[in-house]
Amino acid sequence: MECVTTHSSFPLEGTFQLYGQKNGRCVVTLDPSELAVTRIDHDTKGERRQTIKTGDIVGCVCMKGGEKEQRKHVAFITVYAYPLFGSPKKKGRRKRLALTIEVGQKESFEENLDIANRWRTTLLQVVRSRGQGCQQIDRHKKLLVLINPNSGPGKALQIYKKQVVALYGEAELKHEVVVTERANHAFDLVRTLDLNLYAGCVIISGDGLLFEFYNGLLQRPDWQQAIQFPVGIIPGGSGNGLASSIAHWQGEPYLANPVLVSTLNQVYGRVSPMDLVLVQTPEGKKTLSFLSLGLGLLSDIDIESERLRSLGETRFVIWAIARWANLRKYKATVSFRRVEGRNANFHKTRPVLERSQTVEDEQATETTGTHERLLRSSSTVPESSRLSNSSFDLTSSLVKVECDPAGQQQEIEVGEEVLDLESRVNHNQGAADNHNKNNGNSEVGRGEEEGEDNRLLPEFSETLPHDWETIEDNFTVVYACYQSHISSDATLAPNATPNDGIIWLLLVRGNATKANVLKFLLGLDGSHLNIPGVELIPVDAMRVIPRTAKGTLTVDGEVIPWGPIQANMLAGKGKILTR
Repeated sequence: MECVTTHSSFPLEGTFQLYGQKNGRCVVTLDPSELAVTRIDHDTKGERRQTIKTGDIVGCVCMKGGEKEQRKHVAFITVYAYPLFGSPKKKGRRKRLALTIEVGQKESFEENLDIANRWRTTLLQVVRSRGQGCQQIDRHKKLLVLINPNSGPGKALQIYKKQVVALYGEAELKHEVVVTERANHAFDLVRTLDLNLYAGCVIISGDGLLFEFYNGLLQRPDWQQAIQFPVGIIPGGSGNGLASSIAHWQGEPYLANPVLVSTLNQVYGRVSPMDLVLVQTPEGKKTLSFLSLGLGLLSDIDIESERLRSLGETRFVIWAIARWANLRKYKATVSFRRVEGRNANFHKTRPVLERSQTVEDEQATETTGTHERLLRSSSTVPESSRLSNSSFDLTSSLVKVECDPAGQQQEIEVGEEVLDLESRVNHNQGAADNHNKNNGNSEVGRGEEEGEDNRLLPEFSETLPHDWETIEDNFTVVYACYQSHISSDATLAPNATPNDGIIWLLLVRGNATKANVLKFLLGLDGSHLNIPGVELIPVDAMRVIPRTAKGTLTVDGEVIPWGPIQANMLAGKGKILTR
């Protein structure tokens, strides 16, 4: 549900000229829901009104003419938006739209720039106030961006440089980049990192780097509060289950452009609660999980296909065929506490996303052509995934103008990129201890918090409570997930949402026919729930004791030692960046 703040001073209206258009005279109107441009056609004496939803706008900059611009008194405003293109009956896709308006009513550039700045300030207030009333990141702080250059097919760093940095630039989102250099780099980094320096952390990788991040936080003395640090995810690996799950929950067209859809979540800066799960072993080792845990066919495919990681998510399809041809069965005791009143049946109804009137297909073609001279992209990314390779995607004819706090104009050449690549690690443990106080969260005693987290979990040696159920059988699959997807196109629990408080426990019994197991693998879109031998049970605590001598046990796609495990839900303890 979107949180919107109303404004009493609207609508705001002015008459301007569309940049680069012969008959571009227009009336621009802004209200909390949309930016409307009504073009005035003097030949036909008609009008044409186009709108951009304010919820699709990411940024706005003021500019002045460069050396090629002869009208030195004119100021320019460029609005960047990512509306939905395509038929309302289909999901469509989000594409970049840049609208540039000339402000030239006054005789001096300074006066026109003042008008442009007032529009820019008001527009950004509208865009950024849409989430006030919901928790938001602190925009005065920068985001920490962690990139694993070796994740999956090894394109995460390229994704950042060619796609992410352009959108961050348009949104004027401050960030600091750390490229991981080894396994457990992120794990070691965040154990002593001063979190108060950052608004949140964005992971550009597969799900494995986020697993490292969370379990590094788990090692901190303030871990109960640290695990609530806002995180964002941009798909850059083989398994991109969390990114796909968030888009599924929001009804966003993820597969059309996964990176763009995911990056927009950080730009808008809203913080939504996300479930985490605490996994324990008899030896007392604890692991924090955000996606899944399990054994059997799905875990075997995930880990054994690592040798094909250069193929990206295609590796899972290839290895699924190999494993299906040689099915394994695992004897295990599975115990769980069922959540009553929750239905695992799949419903295909999704939210309907609003489209701006500017982005009907026939209008989109005209808009793109109109601004082609000003708005050229030098990106080499395929059209379906393209973001600008330059921070503002402008030719040298215009120069961005900013004002410092003292009101002095500053000229910044378009495309200038400055990144702080220094990782700021505070090795003073006191910085971590002070995180609770400084980030505005109330302190909770560790013993009290741990008692709450463990309220559903008896010791392994103890008898299970009466409200737990136990199944002892041969299984082809024992897999629990807390998000809808375990990869971009594998929907394990279609009705799962990031904050439903449920561990969705999937069981495929050993007596399932080979034909039904194949249907299961081919039908991971929700239809697999109708296959005989497949069960999806909503639980909030569980225990798995393998009775087979060896096998592969995974948490969030990472291998942990084979043996008994138990897990319980930490409802809403995580925080995820969303639209």
